[in-house]
Amino acid sequence: MIPSVETMIEQYVNTWNATHLDAYKTGFTSCWAPDAIYTDPNHAHIQGVDALAELAQTSWNKVPGRIFNILKRPVFHHNSGRYYWTVALPEGPRQGLDYFEFNDQFQITRLVSFF
Repeated sequence: MIPSVETMIEQYVNTWNATHLDAYKTGFTSCWAPDAIYTDPNHAHIQGVDALAELAQTSWNKVPGRIFNILKRPVFHHNSGRYYWTVALPEGPRQGLDYFEFNDQFQITRLVSFF
């Protein structure tokens, strides 16, 4: 079980740095609620661990070698929060912000990414 919001977000971001589908599924299972929803500018509704893992694998296939890092630690209250991240891409770094909601087991239930 994940002990804190900080650990939950670290696990989530680090999982995006995996390179194959099984690693994505394993990593996301620990920090992502079974029916959680992911949204970003390109994807309106990705639901569940398997769908998120497939999205991460597709992302890796398009941009192999990309590396995500937390830029600013999460701030949170009342089961909601945000953090800033960066990703190293071939054309240069890109920054983003994620808004997230989480349950009492420190699993993400909803995440909206802005980039």
